[in-house]
Amino acid sequence: MHQQLHHIKRLGIATGLIITLASCAIPVAPTRDDLHQQALAQIKFPTKWQHAKSTGEFDAAALGFTLPAELVELIAEAQRNNPDLRLAALRVEQSHSAVKAAGAALMPMIAIGGQAGESAIPTSSMAMNGLALIAQWEIDVWGKTRSSQAAAREQSLAAELDTLYARQSIAAAVVKSWLSATEATQQIRLAQEMVSLAEQQLALIKVGQKVGRNTQQDVLLNQLALKNYRGQLLQSQQALNASQRALEILVGRYPAAEIAVASALPAEPSAIPAGLPSDLAERRPDLRAAESRFRAAFYNVEVAKKAYLPSISLTAGLGVADNNLFKLQKDLNNPIWGVTGKLLAPIFTAGLIDAQVEVKTAQQQETTVQYAKTMLSALNEIEGGLYAEQKLAERYQLLKAQMNDQQKLLGLQKVQIKVGKGDHYQLHQQQLNLASYQINLLRLQNERLIQRVNLHLALGGVYPM
Repeated sequence: MHQQLHHIKRLGIATGLIITLASCAIPVAPTRDDLHQQALAQIKFPTKWQHAKSTGEFDAAALGFTLPAELVELIAEAQRNNPDLRLAALRVEQSHSAVKAAGAALMPMIAIGGQAGESAIPTSSMAMNGLALIAQWEIDVWGKTRSSQAAAREQSLAAELDTLYARQSIAAAVVKSWLSATEATQQIRLAQEMVSLAEQQLALIKVGQKVGRNTQQDVLLNQLALKNYRGQLLQSQQALNASQRALEILVGRYPAAEIAVASALPAEPSAIPAGLPSDLAERRPDLRAAESRFRAAFYNVEVAKKAYLPSISLTAGLGVADNNLFKLQKDLNNPIWGVTGKLLAPIFTAGLIDAQVEVKTAQQQETTVQYAKTMLSALNEIEGGLYAEQKLAERYQLLKAQMNDQQKLLGLQKVQIKVGKGDHYQLHQQQLNLASYQINLLRLQNERLIQRVNLHLALGGVYPM
């Protein structure tokens, strides 16, 4: 009994030493600044955006125009029902399970087993009857398992950030589809008005033909114009149908083109401060996800490198047995126990470990390049969005000035009719010209709003969740 206690004491000391070694910290992944240096060494980030006009700190919740309550409800419906978001949520659940699986390897595996049987051969294992509790533990001396767990955590974080970015992207898509459907609704009203004016013009021309003032050519030209306006009406109706169905798909409904939208677009968006370029990597979830994937790849390289080092494992068992063998070994008493240690060091693997390290290193380099690609794409989206916003605003003001001039012409035409110097055909023509300007202005207004949604998302903006 004394000898058994001595063995247990020595084993405990050895196990304690191994556990102490296993508690050594794993390498720390490179910082964001390190990643920037590796991925974007050739890029000099400016202190402010090249095309930014509005100074101030960026407000992630400030879109620049108010979202009506019904649109906020549609965003919430999309967050609940959109199939892409449901798939993303499932990927997050899978990543959480992967983290659990990676962490489980740090703990001993415990199993229970038993055997019963009879044998004519006294010393045969077939004759053993008993029950045993077995524990196996591979000691993470070099941090291989903990590196694997760290990689799984970073991959899980990347999946969560991808989901967050997907949720914000879906919200932005809902807003843009809603804006497009609202624009199409207004375009239909203007197109119907233009068809009505063109019909009145055609009627006047036909009357003029009867009295010899107009020719058949005049009639055909006006009939052609009327068909063009009717075609424009059909095009607007088709656009509304497509926008409604796109919106219904986003929110998870059947695409029946029955969803209701507003009767008018929101007002002109207010200026949006873009913040500082240096804050972008923290604001945008897709950049943070790319950063997490880089760190996960770093830890996977560490896992591959640790395969060069020996693995150390312990196996312990405690059980009871009733065995014919006891007849030959009287000094063997229940309960029976045993503890063994195993060390396995690779000597020859035919280049397998080298190849695995090369693969993981190449994958880490790939994540570095992918981060650079994502960052450059984000920078381009923002600078392009800021520039486009300026030019769209300038075009909008110019078109408004043209429409104001057209309204003045329409007013003068009405005065001409009152004094007997004008005719109703020209009045309808001026009204058609005004409606054409209104259509173009409406289209430009929606383009500005959609561009604002794109810019807001590119800067790291958020929407109601």
